[in-house]
Amino acid sequence: MFTFKQMRAWHKWPGILFLFPAFLISITAILLALDGFLHMDRVKINLPFTTDTYSEIEIKSMVVAADRQYVGSKNGLYIVEGTRVSSVPELAGSDIRSLLTVNDTLYISSKQGLWRLAGNTIIRLIDKDVFHVSQVGDQLLVSAGKKGIIQLDRNGEEVKNSSLAGEIASKLSASKQKQPQTLHKLVIDLHTGEAIVGKTLMPFWIAFSGIQLLLLTLTGCWFAFKKKPGAKKSLIMADK
Repeated sequence: MFTFKQMRAWHKWPGILFLFPAFLISITAILLALDGFLHMDRVKINLPFTTDTYSEIEIKSMVVAADRQYVGSKNGLYIVEGTRVSSVPELAGSDIRSLLTVNDTLYISSKQGLWRLAGNTIIRLIDKDVFHVSQVGDQLLVSAGKKGIIQLDRNGEEVKNSSLAGEIASKLSASKQKQPQTLHKLVIDLHTGEAIVGKTLMPFWIAFSGIQLLLLTLTGCWFAFKKKPGAKKSLIMADK
């Protein structure tokens, strides 16, 4: 059988080796839980110790205009004109989900909001997480995820009391579609805590778990490197 001292050593040294990964996991878990308030995807950073890299373009949407093609990707919007490819600086690093052309104007739905590109001028129309934009007559219909369906005019002004958006939303809420359950979803829900506390309290669960892991990491580090009281005295007595 293993002795208490051996078991403690097996508990101590792996803990010391994984202190840094545990610290990173705890801090990043807290930040991800608070991302709804922090909007970290909108913060551009330039680390001094990194070099310029070229990421693989993950294409999510594309539209073809008369003399160019617009390509939406997970890391920005690209414009292809003949053999020339350029990117839109304002959308660098943005998750572009869908594109819509209306005459000479391009509407861009992204995680960072709904944008309008006309000529060389780009402006953000709404500051919400947007998944899709479509044209309805002379207006726009925007799918905004948890924010529901939003109807806008061409200038980005929200159409109040929109009958179309309200009608679609009411029909969806009355449909009572049951979501199929899979092992993958169960594992994800258990990992994020949604299966335990629900979707509303999930960010708090993740933040609490991160704080707990952070405390365990810091206190474990303190115990690992702090000498026991009386250890120095015992060594002196042994020398005598």
